[in-house]
Amino acid sequence: MKKILSVLLSIVMLASVSAVAVNAFAVVESQQTTKTSSKITVEVNGSTTKDVTYTENPEKNEITFTYNGSGTLEGWEFDGMIEGEDYEIISEDGNSITIRLLNGYDGDIDANAVVKDKGKGGKKSPKTGAATATGLAAAGAGAAILLALRKKEDAE
Repeated sequence: MKKILSVLLSIVMLASVSAVAVNAFAVVESQQTTKTSSKITVEVNGSTTKDVTYTENPEKNEITFTYNGSGTLEGWEFDGMIEGEDYEIISEDGNSITIRLLNGYDGDIDANAVVKDKGKGGKKSPKTGAATATGLAAAGAGAAILLALRKKEDAE
């Protein structure tokens, strides 16, 4: 009974080590239109990105932009637009800014998040100790199999 339990335990450990986690990514459309039919482009330091998302409130003619990346947000730029004439800042909180389009503005909206320390090491995953856990699980599974084999030899 103990042999069967050891083998089953090692199989379960091996299966859990081999399990692959699947990341779910929300695909954010980087160009949508507002009530004024404006084309919206989002950027980080001048490069098109998916690290900036936005939501629109067409009733109030407002757009909220949020930076979701790993760098430090230093500010926002709206290229080709004049603050006070084309838009006004309604609120700025943390990594988000909300603007209201003024005077029926219907030109393109180019929201640029100015970010410091963007991309140190690229899009690498952080070290989480997964390799250590895998090694420990494999060692445990190996020990369980050796123990089961030894007991089998002793029984004979």
